[in-house]
Amino acid sequence: MKKLTFNFSQRLTALAIFSLICISWIPVQSQEQSKPFKILTGHSDKVEQIVFSADNKTLISASRDKNIQVWDIDSNKVLRTLSTQSEGVTSIALSRDNQILVSGDIDHSVKIWDLPTGKLLITLNGHSQPVEAVAISPNSKLVVSGSDDRTINIWDISSGKLLHTLTGHPDYISDLTISSDGKTLVSSSGDADYMAKLYGNIKVWDLETGKLVYSLKQASPVANIIISPDGKTLFSGSFGQIESANSAINTIMLWDLKEGKLIRNFTENTESVESMTLSSNGKTLITGNFRGNINFWDWENGQLLQTFNNDSNSINTIAISPDLKYIASSSDNTIKLWKIPPI
Repeated sequence: MKKLTFNFSQRLTALAIFSLICISWIPVQSQEQSKPFKILTGHSDKVEQIVFSADNKTLISASRDKNIQVWDIDSNKVLRTLSTQSEGVTSIALSRDNQILVSGDIDHSVKIWDLPTGKLLITLNGHSQPVEAVAISPNSKLVVSGSDDRTINIWDISSGKLLHTLTGHPDYISDLTISSDGKTLVSSSGDADYMAKLYGNIKVWDLETGKLVYSLKQASPVANIIISPDGKTLFSGSFGQIESANSAINTIMLWDLKEGKLIRNFTENTESVESMTLSSNGKTLITGNFRGNINFWDWENGQLLQTFNNDSNSINTIAISPDLKYIASSSDNTIKLWKIPPI
């Protein structure tokens, strides 16, 4: 074996190259200085979901305390409280024009509200167990609800008529998302391991007909799904630690929505993905994990851009304002607002 020797100049060059390589390998560190600039208090129980209005002026929160609160972001004041008179609210969805709000309840019902007035328009009954996820079609004509009873219902908003009941998930429905053109519905469920291998825990549907297009198999429970604004990419985040050689533990997966093929995946450190959202420009994926961290990702290459340290509690829900100025998160009965750098 030959011995390599370097003169002084060569050593400096080699050291510089080595240093550059090492720097490129250094992981993005948590930004300790990143703290919430507002904390909204008003709920008495766990906040399950947060959404921003399209005009960036209000924030809407749903809680297990049976209430939905509409907040003015500038003043921190509650503009109105919608009392569901249920056992607790699990999920909400807001129409693009900010007029219609849909809520899913622990008492198995789906409620449709006129948001400007806070008036309850109609209550939809059709599930036999708690509703875990709701979605509104882009044209505000359809409501979709997913339940612990393993079914997905598609409703007509104006009449309250049940149009389709979709079946096939062998476990509870964890999330729903609709493409921006209103043609595709995607559902996810908490089934995992052998059940996912048999049936698939992500399903893609034709929203108009209710017919299954295809199923995807992610071998650990799926908590969240999002479709990119251009309708080309589906994001799924898994949670929980499944003892399986091929399980996708704590993994964010990117799928070609048209072809149903996996593009790539990357891991959310060692913590499960509890919540997830996508910036309105489609460039940045934001995840909340079990340890209370909020992570910003360049999803095209899986690079972690920045981390906000929330606290030690799991991030139940996370949302980003349409103007990309704020992040809202909750891990308890409060809501934290963060200012974010340009993304």
